[in-house]
Amino acid sequence: MPLAIQPFDATHHEAVRDFNRRMAAGGSTWRFPESPLPSWLARVPESPVFQEFFIAAEGEVVRGAYALQRRPARIGDEERSVGAWYLPVSEGSIDPKHALVATLLMRDALRREPLSYGLGMDGMDSQLSKLAGAMRCERRLVPFFVRIERGGRFAREARYVRKNAGLAALLDLAAVTGLATLGAALVKRALRRGPGLAGATLETVPEFGPWADELWQRCRGRYSFVELRDAATLARIYPPERPRFERLRISRGGQVIGWAVLQRAEMKDSAKFGSLHVGRITDAFAAPEDAGVVTRAAADTLAARSVDLMVSNQLHPAWCAALRRNAFVSGPSNYVFAPTAQLAERIRALDPDYENVHLNRGDGDGPWGNDPRSF
Repeated sequence: MPLAIQPFDATHHEAVRDFNRRMAAGGSTWRFPESPLPSWLARVPESPVFQEFFIAAEGEVVRGAYALQRRPARIGDEERSVGAWYLPVSEGSIDPKHALVATLLMRDALRREPLSYGLGMDGMDSQLSKLAGAMRCERRLVPFFVRIERGGRFAREARYVRKNAGLAALLDLAAVTGLATLGAALVKRALRRGPGLAGATLETVPEFGPWADELWQRCRGRYSFVELRDAATLARIYPPERPRFERLRISRGGQVIGWAVLQRAEMKDSAKFGSLHVGRITDAFAAPEDAGVVTRAAADTLAARSVDLMVSNQLHPAWCAALRRNAFVSGPSNYVFAPTAQLAERIRALDPDYENVHLNRGDGDGPWGNDPRSF
């Protein structure tokens, strides 16, 4: 029976639940939401920001599914709706008989929204990333940065650097002797080259208001491609009722010059971070020349929250430089930006080397992630 890709509705609830059970029985850790109504970005008449779920059904049996987020973006001087596809889950990952399901899901997403992209995808070598490349998506790594705050805790808990038994033993020794703590402090002092807050003030705010609209209007033209970050969009992406997000507003001379959205997670037996307290600069916006001050405010706030380390993914060179000036170091990235051929062509017509594209975790499903693995 041929596969039919269609919107997920209430009639598919049990079929999606059965699909998740088969995926779990086959050893997959991937699950798809079992409700057709998204818990984040459900469609509402007054907003162009929403997500939809689609399933691949073989008769009454679900073989795969994906999510498609819709959100306006600025491409040069033009505002267009673009899509971000994520959560593609295919039974082909546990049963070769269904190997074509992932391809059909990807084709459907690109057909529904030719101006779209994938973000994340577990690196260039993952099956999903390679599939995006085969669909003529232009793949670029979004740089990853980390700053260690508590060297001893990091040495004992950071599993992604403890895979080698010999290195793990050295890290244990460094933690016991205090060398890890001292080393992290010295590295941070040596690497921090930023101007501090340079007369700016920061405050935690409960929501985005008209001041975010004014900042957006003033700074949006500084980027060749950037998804809308006006107050209405930000209220949808980072809803006030969700306490996981800490919103910072940074001002200087009575004018707002930028903002940042922070998240923190107390890890429990994480494959990467053990039981570390991890902070993340999830999103930020400002003129490029103010990226350093905004990043300093975000890093100082996370440090005051007693995180063990902090992380961020940023694509724009000014934001990458701002992280480096604030004692972040670059590490291996598995976060891929994969615009479709049509979207990539529009970006490259304005910005051949993507030097003015503003992109970070706030542009995919990452900002919501209640799952600590999203860090």
